[in-house]
Amino acid sequence: MAIAIIVDGLVTVKITPYGGTQSSLGYTRNGVEVTFESFMLDVMGDENGGDDGPPIDVQYLGETARIRCELTKWDTAVSLNVLERHASSAAGVPVIAAGSGLINQDNGYLALELTSTNRTYNFPKVFPRNAIELNKGTKFSTFTCEFEAHRFNGATLYTIA
Repeated sequence: MAIAIIVDGLVTVKITPYGGTQSSLGYTRNGVEVTFESFMLDVMGDENGGDDGPPIDVQYLGETARIRCELTKWDTAVSLNVLERHASSAAGVPVIAAGSGLINQDNGYLALELTSTNRTYNFPKVFPRNAIELNKGTKFSTFTCEFEAHRFNGATLYTIA
């Protein structure tokens, strides 16, 4: 493939609540930002001075992804699934009152799909981890949320179609 300028075009942000059906959440301002974060462990050894020297190797332990969406056009009914943060809770009612609140064990996650004309990224296990921002006033509103993606069934972090 040749080096080229990449323009994916309009991205539709879609979510699927656990056990539910996929719905369009909305469209963003200036696109969706995806950050892949690796986890690594330094392997220390006497060849390089032990714990006080540089590592002799680095062990790759896996990765997660953060997906940030600043939506300027969205479906408020679908956004409630994001505000709930967990499959067993309701918007404004923390899951702590309902049970353990574990994301993996309780299947408390969503699926996230980012669809454009060029490609589709599918993250099968995400949850809103950081702050969810919702502004209200005389200007148009924005709904900003950041998802954290983890490997689904210990294997797939994401797929590209």
